[in-house]
Amino acid sequence: MASLLALPPAFALIRYQVHVLAERPEALAQVRRQVPDAYFVQGDGQVFILAGTFVNRSHAQRRQAELEQLGLPVRVVSRQDRDPPLPPAFLAPPTAPPFDPQRPFATQVPNPSRDPRLEERVRRFFPQAIEVRYRGQPALQTGTFSRLSLAQEQARWLTAQGLPAVVVSLAEENAASPPEEPAQGERYWVLVADPSGEKLAALEHLLPGSLPLIYDSRRVVRTGGFADLATASEQVRYLASHGYEAGIFPADLRRSQPILVRDSPPSLPEASSAGFWVVVQAGEEALPKVRQFAPDAFVRGSVIQVGTYRQRANAERARRSLAEAGFDARILPVK
Repeated sequence: MASLLALPPAFALIRYQVHVLAERPEALAQVRRQVPDAYFVQGDGQVFILAGTFVNRSHAQRRQAELEQLGLPVRVVSRQDRDPPLPPAFLAPPTAPPFDPQRPFATQVPNPSRDPRLEERVRRFFPQAIEVRYRGQPALQTGTFSRLSLAQEQARWLTAQGLPAVVVSLAEENAASPPEEPAQGERYWVLVADPSGEKLAALEHLLPGSLPLIYDSRRVVRTGGFADLATASEQVRYLASHGYEAGIFPADLRRSQPILVRDSPPSLPEASSAGFWVVVQAGEEALPKVRQFAPDAFVRGSVIQVGTYRQRANAERARRSLAEAGFDARILPVK
């Protein structure tokens, strides 16, 4: 996510936060039934629950009314963009659980400078993220997975939100006492060379879950991950029957890195006959607020066009992200 230049005081962006004045774990559990990403923060010498940050005061007040029905004290507080973020508070600081050989892959967001803004953004999506070390530096671990492809999918999603995520092999980090190979673990990858990227779409259709990678500095498509050679060989034969030459390689994160596949840019020509626009109703001073989340947003008639997408699912994801930030976003078919 691109950062904005500093604005003059008269144009400082205002946000409205919903604070639940409670610090009991049971209260947090209550709030999370309505606001799954709520979490404890600390400020002014007290601990309370942050239950949402909104651009529009009316949206914050609506959330306040919903939470007051739980019998909890709730307030709406206005904060300027230049105000420091409220640091997370932990009644019992989370620590990394013991290594689970059934979940040998993890997604982490490095935070070497312990930037509180980055931590706040990560915990907005993953309140239970734990502090770990990535290459000797602080990081936030957002999840562990049984398969590499699942960890890569979450890393791609986080990176699309402007959070530079990486995938790590926990088995390698715990190599001092190597675990037995889990039944679902990936020891072998089936790779298809794809130097121009033109094979990816067809392979995704043939084998859903295929992922683009850079492996040994070459662009490839990973069509599958397997625990044994026999199963990997079956996929190689299947690909050969469809005209693809595939090979079996070690499932080695040190030799690979993901390629982030992005949807259509906002500059999709007007003449396109397919796709979806994500828009926000235009209003006074709305554009600079929207551009905090989508730097390429622009006014189109009575709406602000945030992005253009070929796939409805990607448009829905963008709409949900904007809704979480307090924008009344909707999806329109490309005309």
